[in-house]
Amino acid sequence: MRVYVPLTVRGLTDLHRTGSIGPAPISAHAVTPALRREWDGADEEELEYAALSMAAFDSLARIAETDDAPRRVVVAADVDEGGVLTGDEGSGDDVTSVTVRSPIPLSLCHAVHVDDASAEGEVAQAIARLPEATSGDSEALADVSLSETELLWFATQEIGDLLG
Repeated sequence: MRVYVPLTVRGLTDLHRTGSIGPAPISAHAVTPALRREWDGADEEELEYAALSMAAFDSLARIAETDDAPRRVVVAADVDEGGVLTGDEGSGDDVTSVTVRSPIPLSLCHAVHVDDASAEGEVAQAIARLPEATSGDSEALADVSLSETELLWFATQEIGDLLG
C-alpha cells in the first residue's frame, strides 16, 4: 500500500541519518476504501493526489508545532497493507488517514515531495493562518491549502543533496 508520510525538514534529516521513519505508530495518508467511496468516479491519480495533499497539510501543521523550516515534506512509501490501519478501522475522521504499525525503512520509501526553497515565504504565511483555518475560516483555509504551490519530487537517493 502506498502511504504518504508527513514530515518536516528535521524529520527528513532523521530519515536520512537513521535509515527509517519511526518510531511506530506512524500517522500517514493513503488511498483508502473510504476515500474511494467518497470520491466515487475519481481516477487513481486524483485519489493519490488527495492523499498527498492531506499529508502536505499535516506537514504544515507539524512545522507549526515544531517551529521547523517552512518547507513541507512528504515521503511516499510502499508498505505491507497488513501493517496499516485505515480510517475505516478507527484512525480518525479524515478519509485518507492511516496508521502504520511499524517503522518504515528507507528501502520502502520511493519519493520525497518537498517545497522549493523559494516557497518558504508562502509556507510561513500559511503557517501564520493555520489557527484561523482550523477554526473554520474559509478564506484562511484556502490560504493554507497552498494549492498554487506544488511540491517538488525527488528520488530518495537525492535526500542528502536536498538537505545539502
